[in-house]
Amino acid sequence: MIPSSPSRTPVPIANGIVDFPYKWDDITSKLNLTSNKDVPNFILGPIFLSHWTKLRDQLPLVPNTPINIIALDDKAAMVDFCNTIYTAMDCMATSEYDRPTSTDRTTWQPTEHIECLVYQCARDLAQPDRAFHAAFERQKQKNEAGRKDALTRIRGLAMLVLNLVINYTLMPPSNVIRKIEAVRPAKDPNCSPIPEVRRKWQLENMELGDLRKTVLDRQRKGVDEKQWLVDILMKDVKGGGGQEESEGVEVKREGDARVGGIKRKMEEDDEKEKKARLGSVVL
Repeated sequence: MIPSSPSRTPVPIANGIVDFPYKWDDITSKLNLTSNKDVPNFILGPIFLSHWTKLRDQLPLVPNTPINIIALDDKAAMVDFCNTIYTAMDCMATSEYDRPTSTDRTTWQPTEHIECLVYQCARDLAQPDRAFHAAFERQKQKNEAGRKDALTRIRGLAMLVLNLVINYTLMPPSNVIRKIEAVRPAKDPNCSPIPEVRRKWQLENMELGDLRKTVLDRQRKGVDEKQWLVDILMKDVKGGGGQEESEGVEVKREGDARVGGIKRKMEEDDEKEKKARLGSVVL
């Protein structure tokens, strides 16, 4: 069993951007696939996908959180890792990775989780009519060439797993990662490699007051909260004030017309009264 690296695993970086530790062409070749286009299908196949998602949830893999695994630039460590898997598969006795309990897993280091994944996946793929069967046939293991083929498949699995670990934890999710999460979502949404899934879970689990504050803070865009609220209410006042003022003017005009009509009526009555007086005097 390979102990986990005592220091943070070195990750290849190109132009300040995290890169995959292993080339996809090398992985394709070691897994005996036809082309790079077959790698996503291999990952999404039921055997690899089942074992991978167990590792993802049990470690668990957390975005932006590196984990200590076998040193990616240490060839000797990788050789020892592959030999450990091969020896466990070649042995007639049951391996500790055949039926590990949940208690067993809680004591494991990250590298042991990966060893278990690679062992179980290689074991299942080596069964008759499956991808690795030819490389693991018992009669072929009697010579160096046969053992080399088997070790090559194990190495390809290990390289693939380590690339996916880096993709899950330190890189934006690739298309194949999104497809994995679409069919087998992370058990803990807060550990999902998909940013929108994590964000939705976080928002749905916020207190209503905190959620309301988050929305309002985004709406006001840095403006003082009190001033921002006053400005909103003033817009309502200004919008309604014009209408009230207009109605007031109309009422005033209506009142003016009414007053003017009364004044004219009084003047007409006065004129009639004067004429009546004159008439009475003449008579």
